[in-house]
Amino acid sequence: MKKSWIIRLSALGVVLGIGPGVGGATSAAPPQRVIIISWDGAADWVVDRLLLEGRLPNVARLAKEGVRAEYCQPAFPSKTAPGHAALWTGVYSDVNGVSGNLVPLLPRAEHTLLEQRSGFDAVSLRAEPLYVTAARAGKNVAALSATHSSPATRWFQDLPGGVPPGRYRSFSGFDSSIADDRVWDGGNLQPAQGWPVLPDHRGEAREMVLRVADATFYGLAYDDPADPKEGFDTLLLRQGSKDGARARAECTLKPAEAEESVRRFSPRFRISRGAVVGYTYFRLFSLEPGGWMVLYQRAAHGLQAAASTEETRAYLDAYGGFHAAPFDAYTAGKLGPPLAEGGDGTAERRLLECIRLDCEFLKRGTRFALQQWSPDLLHHYVPWTDAAGHTWMGVLDPDSSRYDAALAGKLWPFYAQVFALQDEWLGDIRAAAGPQAVLCLVSDHGMEGVGKRFTPNAVLEQAGLLARTPAGGLDLARTKICAPPWADYFLTVNGTEWKDGVVPSAEREAVLRAATQALLAAVDPETGQKIVKRVLRPSDEPGLGMGGPAGGDLYLDLAPGYTPSARAGGPVVEPVAARIGAGVHGFLPLRPKMHSIFYLAGEGVAAGQRLPGMRQIDVAPTLARLLGVPAPKDARGRVLEAALMNGGR
Repeated sequence: MKKSWIIRLSALGVVLGIGPGVGGATSAAPPQRVIIISWDGAADWVVDRLLLEGRLPNVARLAKEGVRAEYCQPAFPSKTAPGHAALWTGVYSDVNGVSGNLVPLLPRAEHTLLEQRSGFDAVSLRAEPLYVTAARAGKNVAALSATHSSPATRWFQDLPGGVPPGRYRSFSGFDSSIADDRVWDGGNLQPAQGWPVLPDHRGEAREMVLRVADATFYGLAYDDPADPKEGFDTLLLRQGSKDGARARAECTLKPAEAEESVRRFSPRFRISRGAVVGYTYFRLFSLEPGGWMVLYQRAAHGLQAAASTEETRAYLDAYGGFHAAPFDAYTAGKLGPPLAEGGDGTAERRLLECIRLDCEFLKRGTRFALQQWSPDLLHHYVPWTDAAGHTWMGVLDPDSSRYDAALAGKLWPFYAQVFALQDEWLGDIRAAAGPQAVLCLVSDHGMEGVGKRFTPNAVLEQAGLLARTPAGGLDLARTKICAPPWADYFLTVNGTEWKDGVVPSAEREAVLRAATQALLAAVDPETGQKIVKRVLRPSDEPGLGMGGPAGGDLYLDLAPGYTPSARAGGPVVEPVAARIGAGVHGFLPLRPKMHSIFYLAGEGVAAGQRLPGMRQIDVAPTLARLLGVPAPKDARGRVLEAALMNGGR
């Protein structure tokens, strides 16, 4: 396999010769550095509550020493890829092209509306992000985990000399998975055979084989004579061989329940998938005398990097591993029964310890980058507030149809602890970067609880505006309008501007009106409630980023409690799969629970200011002012003058 995951921008050549005083930058002396941290799914209303409860001391410090916004208005749909695209570029989806976590292939004339790609890909972003603007303007940039940064050649292939060595580094593991999170239960234990030397043990030892990507691990469960516990109480893991002299690495694990540390995780094991290399770790939470166990194996990712091979390896070694935490295993009950299924909190404590490890890795990697490369601009990101919200918000949101006060009272402390762990990381960054550095904390969208799933395509099919193939997919030859596979919060006319489109421009308005009428008439058969509050055209709410080549023609404002699905068919309404409902985002960003956060402190930032509502597209121009570089070239947001000392001049 070719090493396409390493991009050697430093080998491309000469210095760009673009200084910070060129292209409309201010003449103010910029701060030492600007750091922007994104907490995925950190809803403004949730953070406000956690601050009142005193659970986020480092966020509170940012607010006291700098600026906080009453709320930040995200992109529409209020999802991860559009939200970050708006934060980085200073412009919404109609211009930057990221209309969802999936986006259509363009131009329309060459692709059907069924074709799609990831909305996180750099190729999907049609506007320049701040980390590229800063690098072009002579700043030293480290994008440690930022959407749309990979492949980096997307941003610098038009520069004849490339980016000079040390100017720009970016790392992403999202597209370089080596192994998924897994919990091994010991169900495949067999009598031990072929071990050259067994450790001192009582009774029969049993073995298991764990295949993780290209690696094979041999596990030996045995009864340690030095341990007073009867039956199996120890697990030996060896990588590559049962023979300790030939094994690549090994560790001995003792079962222990979750605690507020990461000391019981194994040392790291180097694994690979083809040419992509990463690290995995093991944690033995329980081992029953008969052999049943809860053995967590952490997911491993390689890094796609805009950096030299040596820098990438050094960063991965210092960092320890890309984002990973076993939310799917937790939901499936593999960490023990969740509270929602009658558990006692054991499963939640185990999950939190895994998140704690990830946050420790974030601390290590961020400190390494700050010390090793001294970047002027550093981007980083953490996904766990979003994952926790998706998992628990259905029962935590007081306005959710699945809200359960008693269960919410038990789960809220665990949800709050996810934020608290990220807050610890924030404090560590502040300490490592120094008081003069500007630290900006943002999120991409809010979160609210829902209990039901709505399928707009089912409504359109009943109205005769959509047809399906015998296999159940969309039949483009007979479909006039639909929620395409890459969208759920908006509909797109299958016009003749698309390849294989069938609606001529003269019939477009009639299709839009018929679809609007059908959607507004849709009711929940269980309650008789209207599901769609409003059907919006891009011109109805200008400034939210609706429309554009990658956008839709009709946008949905749903009643509380419903989340849309882009499935081709099925019931109009059905319960979400989880008994406790689900946390969801994507809704109209004017809804308060979709509001995201903005905190800013450091040199050049006004102290103790509380701004009124702002927009995500105002973030990049404001940080560009503090960096002393031009705003990203496509930006339409404004500089938050009130947030800056003397307007940043």
